[in-house]
Amino acid sequence: MSDLHLSGEEVQRIYANFDAPIVPLDCGLKCAPYNQGGKPFCCDICVAVPTLYRSEWAYVRANTDLWFEWKAESCGATPQEAAEEVAQLQEETPESMILAQCLGPDDCQREFRGLTCRQFPFFPYIDSQGELLGLSYYWEYEDKCWVISNMHLVTVAYIQQFLKAFEIIFAHIPGEVENYQYHSEVMRDEFNQKRRAIPLLHRNGFAYKISTHNERMRRVPVESLPKHGPYKLAARMPFPDEI
Repeated sequence: MSDLHLSGEEVQRIYANFDAPIVPLDCGLKCAPYNQGGKPFCCDICVAVPTLYRSEWAYVRANTDLWFEWKAESCGATPQEAAEEVAQLQEETPESMILAQCLGPDDCQREFRGLTCRQFPFFPYIDSQGELLGLSYYWEYEDKCWVISNMHLVTVAYIQQFLKAFEIIFAHIPGEVENYQYHSEVMRDEFNQKRRAIPLLHRNGFAYKISTHNERMRRVPVESLPKHGPYKLAARMPFPDEI
């Protein structure tokens, strides 16, 4: 089923009700110093290329000049490299979505941020039985995204709005349930190879670690979830809050 069943009015309503801050501070200021480009990693298209549902694309194109089609050349790729990258990403991108880029963080119009911007670095974790358990994260950004290393600061309002938004999306685009269930399975395989448990912000308000062998969940203090990359090193410094 295509996302044509998600109308412009529904996109607007999802945007309006999924705008809580992910943490109670500007997390971009925390990660940007570690990015060579000086931008927050989630706003750097050379790190992560945003995708918009086609219904989102129609909505934002009708209401703002913030978004335009992604061009691989924007990151200094040669024409051949750009063509190869475009082909690869298009192959990996569902037909219901558009590869896009925006004007950048300095010119962000927050009311028109795409859903991928609002959900980053999280995705809805769905177990092998098809149950939406809560939020886990795109693990390829562990050493880049400050939020992944500080999940104890993720606001309750954000988690609630995230889940409600995806419940609406899943109701209108049933194929997305399968997509995220598959992505959750890939995460289990990846973490199983590394002998790691999967961190989860459960919809019940608590944090858990999920066993990759049997999917059993063990409740843990959210502050105990691991830190990564430079944020792990910074946390060991005498005054970590200043980093």
